[in-house]
Amino acid sequence: MKLIKTTALTLTTLLMSATSVAGHHEKAEGAMLAAQPGQMIIIYHWPCADAERGLSLLKEMIAYERDASPHPYSAAPGIHEDGALVSVDVHPSAESMEKATAWQDADTRWQALLTGMADACGSLDDLTSSVVTMK
Repeated sequence: MKLIKTTALTLTTLLMSATSVAGHHEKAEGAMLAAQPGQMIIIYHWPCADAERGLSLLKEMIAYERDASPHPYSAAPGIHEDGALVSVDVHPSAESMEKATAWQDADTRWQALLTGMADACGSLDDLTSSVVTMK
């Protein structure tokens, strides 16, 4: 019985410690910056006839970029409230963004993925983007 009580007390103490430590960073830091000054954010918006297939291809494209692009940047896929596909890309600088775009234009695999997305979504003419320079 003593072993059970000791074990229960130990577990309770550990759980209380873990609970008090969890979230310790939330009080002091507040909201984190989504991007740093000087970074470029591009928000792509593409109405898509087959959003499920388009999203799958977009995820494949982002995974390919992560492994193959010589100019690293982050990208995240999403669905806009109007049902369109969205990608949010964050580049370290305007120069890096230009280099990444040039790589995309020249890379045959990336272009094939874009063509697949056009087959799923519709015309490339419907793809729009907004560029934001972080300050």
